[in-house]
Order: sequence, then structure tokens, then C-alpha cells
Amino acid sequence: MPALQPDTDQMRRFAKDEHEGPVIMVNLLKFHEKAQYKESDPEKGDNISGEEAYNRYAKGLEALSDDPSIGLKTLYAGSVHGFLIGGNEDWDRVLVVHYPSRHHMLTMMRDPRYQEAHRHREAGLKHQDLIETHQMGEPS
Repeated sequence: MPALQPDTDQMRRFAKDEHEGPVIMVNLLKFHEKAQYKESDPEKGDNISGEEAYNRYAKGLEALSDDPSIGLKTLYAGSVHGFLIGGNEDWDRVLVVHYPSRHHMLTMMRDPRYQEAHRHREAGLKHQDLIETHQMGEPS
């Protein structure tokens, strides 16, 4: 079932997993029609789409891609055009992101620059699925 954040068990499993290699995250994203900023957000009055709010989040993450302690690299981003098989969810965008390791992703999540950008993600996303993958041939 789509969600916005990992639950406690999912986060604990991710943080404690012993896989040391690269992690590829497949993001299936569904945006709000209109951004849902909180009252305390400076952007509260902005009349923008959820997708535009999420794009602000993505722009905030661009700066983190140059930080070797985080090392995120977007491999693919594209709008959903349709389904050939399945289609139970109405996704708006697919995003595939590479991290050198789960430690790098966890470092990003604690970084103040990420925390600052995160409000745009929350305002823009209605829900998402986030799928952790490892390259074929790598130990799990």
C-alpha cells in the first residue's frame, strides 16, 4: 500500500541490513493536485502544483549529489505515460536513484540540507512506493 514515509519496522530493517554495496532506489511517485504546505512553511501561500513542490525538493537534493558522504546520483527520472501490464496505481513519475551504500542514504536523511528540502517533498507528494534494489550478482 502506498505511503509517504517508511514505518518504524521498515526503517529499522533498512538501517540494520548488512548489505554493504550500492543501493538503487526505485521511486513511484503520486503528486497532490495542489501543494499541501503546512501553516508554518514559508511557502504556505504559494499556489503551485504538488509536482512543482516536489521539483523544489529535487532541486534541493541536487546540491547533495556533489557531497561524497552522500553520493546520490539520479539514474532516471520520467513521467508515467501509461501501463502495458498492471496499472493498479495511477503514478505520475518514476525516479531511480543510486546510493553508494545504505550508509550514504542514511547520512543524507540526517543532513540539515536534506531536512530543509524535505518540506517540499511532504507538500508535493500524495503518496509513493519506494523499492530498494541491489544490482544482480551482488550479495544481498
